[in-house]
Amino acid sequence: MAHDVAHLIKVASNEISRGINTFAGKYGLTGTQLQIIHYLANPPKETIYQKDIEQEFNIRRSTATNILKTMEKDELIIRRNVKNDSRLKRIVLSDKSKDMQDAIDKFMEANDQQILSALGTLERHSFIRALKKIPQKLKK
Repeated sequence: MAHDVAHLIKVASNEISRGINTFAGKYGLTGTQLQIIHYLANPPKETIYQKDIEQEFNIRRSTATNILKTMEKDELIIRRNVKNDSRLKRIVLSDKSKDMQDAIDKFMEANDQQILSALGTLERHSFIRALKKIPQKLKK
């Protein structure tokens, strides 16, 4: 196979990011902020911490800190103290973000469907499985 796989993934990623950033801009958000709001609105577990966001988005601690500080300053999230550990802060959506939540959820669902519509049913399952596997296999 003489394809530059990394290049193809990057091109697809850029196109997806452009669409997300364009929609996010309508709400004064960045694409990353929009995706974090979507994640917090549909959490895989009850309590979300910064470390969960770092892992979910595969970003460094310093990057997550900067994004979350900006989101807190812009009143998109609230950091709440944890009773048993003063070092930990739960991250929850603010009312401002909750007001955007339905529109964001609908956009993200439509965006996923648009991406997957380019693939057949069997390809979709393989594609999603491969996308989940790639970051794990590439970690150094």
